[in-house]
Amino acid sequence: MASTKSFRNSKYYKSVLNVRKFMFEDIEKTLSLNRRTPNFLLALGLCCYTEYWGKLKLGVKEEEQNWKGRELFEKFLYDYLDPSYYPHLKKKGADIYKDVRCGLAHAYLIEQTSNIDAGSDGGHGIEFDSENMRYTFYVKTYFLEFKAGVNKYVNGLETGTERLDLLERCLNGRPVLI
Repeated sequence: MASTKSFRNSKYYKSVLNVRKFMFEDIEKTLSLNRRTPNFLLALGLCCYTEYWGKLKLGVKEEEQNWKGRELFEKFLYDYLDPSYYPHLKKKGADIYKDVRCGLAHAYLIEQTSNIDAGSDGGHGIEFDSENMRYTFYVKTYFLEFKAGVNKYVNGLETGTERLDLLERCLNGRPVLI
């Protein structure tokens, strides 16, 4: 559904661009340290950032967010990071939200056998071996997918193919990043 109001004229335009810039630079700075060791905080940050953009996409206000984390995270992951790949992992037995996102946020590790790789590139940011129930989180690859997804969403706001009214509903009354 195309928006009749211009995103560039929205009071949230600068804030959304600043949030995107902050997130991208935050991850890039940490990756530039060139550590090949697993980086739990990078993986966790990327999962939290994914959920944030899902909140904007779906127009979920802060007070409505309880118990919607899965919906927010999966909406952005499945629709924007790699729609031809991530939804199919569910059919293979992967529960990325529970095992990866919630595992990192609440148990400080991915729930299944896993590896977080901040130095290598993978075919996808999160790979799942269903035979061994094993995840590999390739931080650099996930970050590239994430950046492409965020840019696709923001471009959709700019061209009117994304619903600006939902973003504004989500951000209405919230502090903005200036």
